[in-house]
Amino acid sequence: DEAQYWRWSRTLDWGYYSKPPLIAWVIRATPELFGNEVWAIRLPAPFLHTVAAAALFFLGRAVYGSRAGLYAALTYALMPGVILSSMLLSTDGVLLPVFAVALYLYWHARQGVSGWIGHVALGLAIGIAMLAKYAALYLLIGIGLTALIDPPSRRAILSLKGAATFA
Repeated sequence: DEAQYWRWSRTLDWGYYSKPPLIAWVIRATPELFGNEVWAIRLPAPFLHTVAAAALFFLGRAVYGSRAGLYAALTYALMPGVILSSMLLSTDGVLLPVFAVALYLYWHARQGVSGWIGHVALGLAIGIAMLAKYAALYLLIGIGLTALIDPPSRRAILSLKGAATFA
């Protein structure tokens, strides 16, 4: 898969055979700086997973406190799939950090503490996630389901700021 994504990165586009474009865009960046070496192609992977772990830390801290945030980040970082994915560059490695950031932003929107910028940032995170992998659709489904059963989520989504999120 990685070789195919690298081939896609040679001709940037808005989509490829079976995937959205973000994986090719990410792969294109580091070889431009460091050359077409395997390590350069894979270089973004551990940084992307670090972003995901950090977002989970901040989310856990916001919901349950610092200890929960630390456990969330460590659990994520030490999962065998994440360790393996930190050595390769895949669509999951590109999706998960953006997905985690979107969850963090959604929590703040749900709590009513994010202003217009927070809602727009949530919308951007969802859009970037859709550019990473079509499985980001599950994020939208989850937001919709929580809005059905959770009044604070419903208020956050069915508002002018919520409209800005989805715009």
